[in-house]
Amino acid sequence: MELRLAEERDLETVAQLEQTFAFPLSQEELHKLLQNDTFRIIIWKDEDNILGHCVLFRVMDEAEITSFTVRGDLRGKGIGTDFLTALLQYLKQDGAKIAYLDVRESNTAARKLYQKCGFSELGRRKRFYQKPVEDAIGMGIEL
Repeated sequence: MELRLAEERDLETVAQLEQTFAFPLSQEELHKLLQNDTFRIIIWKDEDNILGHCVLFRVMDEAEITSFTVRGDLRGKGIGTDFLTALLQYLKQDGAKIAYLDVRESNTAARKLYQKCGFSELGRRKRFYQKPVEDAIGMGIEL
């Protein structure tokens, strides 16, 4: 498996993976993020296929993960754990000292993954998500 920064040629697949979210980023929006030095689009791939992706915001020594997903047909097979472990190592090497993310309260599988990889719950954001309206659990990890 390989973790690398996304390139223009990856954006069609990343945009398809974004469809798992209530408000997915379009290919055009992802293209704009590629041009912005504070954002990173990171992919997790095998020899031939993108298995997952992450969009994050990097400022100073902090990273905010705004989206993290693995292909639906690969969930529950350890791919997410491997990807998140590699992502956290990448962030540490990139100079981040802490990483944050928000996760839907009802997304038990994601919350368990994040906790398994060392994230702690930091608080709650009331009615943060739409479609459906739901609280977010803020999580963080020191790297």
